[in-house]
Amino acid sequence: MRDNEGSMTKEQLNQLARTPNCPRCTGDKTIGHGLCSRCRSKLPAQMRAGVEGIRSKDAWTVVRALRAAANYFDVHFQSVRNFGGGRKH
Repeated sequence: MRDNEGSMTKEQLNQLARTPNCPRCTGDKTIGHGLCSRCRSKLPAQMRAGVEGIRSKDAWTVVRALRAAANYFDVHFQSVRNFGGGRKH
């Protein structure tokens, strides 16, 4: 799947762009984006650009953006839950 540096090949990037489901929530997503619109809307504005229109971007840029989004979701939403907010999954 991924090589030793943790990046994706252009073929894997196109496959991610074609998949109809979001890798985070398994909801329906717009073809050509890395995440569904619901997950993208939860990201800060500066993080959204990296996961939108991924076919035209460099693979390394998309991998960094997806990794940053995953870290954001884990850290941000865990801190919300720790203070009594949010829905428990």
